Amino acid sequence: MSSVESGAGGSSARATSLRDLPRTLGMLTATALVVGSVVGSGVFKKAAPMAAQLPSPTLVLLLWVAAALISFLGALCAAELASTFPDAGGLYAHLRRAFGPFTGFLYGWSVLSVIQTGTLASIAYIFAEYLRVFGGWGEPSPAVASLGGTFFGVIDFFPLRDLGTKFVAVCCLLVVTVVNVLGVRLGARVQDAFLWIKLGILALIIGVGVVGASSLLAPFEGPLVPPGLDPATMGWGPLMAAVTLGLSGVFWAYDGWINVTYVGTEMKNPSRDFPKALAIGMALVSLGYVGVNAAYFALLPIDKVASSSLVASDAVSAVVPSGAVLVAIAVILSTFGALNSTALVSARVYWAMSRDGLLWRGIDAVHRRRQTPHVSLWIQFVWSSALVFSGTFDQITDMLIFVSWAFYGLLAVAVVVARVRFPDVPRPFRVPGYPWVPLSFALFSAAFVVLSVVENTRNALVGALLVFLGVPFYLYFSWRSRQSQVGC
Repeated sequence: MSSVESGAGGSSARATSLRDLPRTLGMLTATALVVGSVVGSGVFKKAAPMAAQLPSPTLVLLLWVAAALISFLGALCAAELASTFPDAGGLYAHLRRAFGPFTGFLYGWSVLSVIQTGTLASIAYIFAEYLRVFGGWGEPSPAVASLGGTFFGVIDFFPLRDLGTKFVAVCCLLVVTVVNVLGVRLGARVQDAFLWIKLGILALIIGVGVVGASSLLAPFEGPLVPPGLDPATMGWGPLMAAVTLGLSGVFWAYDGWINVTYVGTEMKNPSRDFPKALAIGMALVSLGYVGVNAAYFALLPIDKVASSSLVASDAVSAVVPSGAVLVAIAVILSTFGALNSTALVSARVYWAMSRDGLLWRGIDAVHRRRQTPHVSLWIQFVWSSALVFSGTFDQITDMLIFVSWAFYGLLAVAVVVARVRFPDVPRPFRVPGYPWVPLSFALFSAAFVVLSVVENTRNALVGALLVFLGVPFYLYFSWRSRQSQVGC
């Protein structure tokens, strides 16, 4: 067996293992997974902090456009690797092939320990917060809620604070886990339905903005750079810091485009469907995000956007009397769809790691009747629930956005490595503008990581520590794998 075959996940020797997760997903579901993984709560949350950091509607909208274009370049790189090597685990497998098992493990460990499980916890919590609009639930006394503390000077650990909301969030996680344990077809059908629901929500908010705006050019009025950040008087430091923090928020909202690649072995026609799904999905998300944020600024002044805790509700309520209720329903639906897609795809990373001997045995089990990675899904549920009760998920995911982008930069480099190492492997899709597009994306990712570390050093150091806590586990699993080979 050649190295290309073993790395590509297409060898006959491994075909039986890969068929354990049946090929049932088509292009519509793949597109729904892209949209569903990206559109969660970010578009409803990030406008306010961005407006506070950058009090210029035009500059904020330019950041949303720039982040869309940059994310699209990353999606092109993902499309080439996913269509050429449709592996389970997606980026984990691509990094493992290009840079060795240690790099692949660090990414998979980050996905399991924080990146995806923390995302699930965060989205579930937001789902529960908005569900509370339609009926409250009891909370513990202030004395009980205050039990806990702050670690590393940045992580607040108060497990009993907002206990009712956390309990509802875990119940929601349980529902999406059961849905995906019962069958990938059921999870896919749910996701297909939420594709149209999410697009309808974005279109509705944009439509309200068009109808209710006094001027459609309102978001572009005023100076591009506000006086308080003008480089001519303040230097470039404050503007660069504000742009870096703003981009962190926007990239968090766009994050998730890589998720669809995790289900490579379950796609009916990955060579054709991955590129189309990533391109169509990211185009729909980008248009929706820019349009929704333009609607916010068309309906509300910049200072009102910056001070709003529920900017979507405030913007829609300026035109529709029951806007707050409508937006609450929209966020509930959007976050549930994001939970389903993220839970569905992320469990495949841990499944693939276990199959490769880089995680505990048994996580790669497949349900005999349902043909789903049920053990992986339940482990994901347990750890995501623990993060919900810890109350640290938002802080940890904020710390690790730069880590995600470090791995995205390696994704782009992996395209180049694969072209050099495996030149004869058929490539159904090739990144346009190679090698400049992947190299440009890799350079931007490196620059963004450096700026993130400089502007938020403490969070970056704690985030790096969380990632490298996986090193002892890697050493253990590597040792165990060697022992198993010796035993054979």
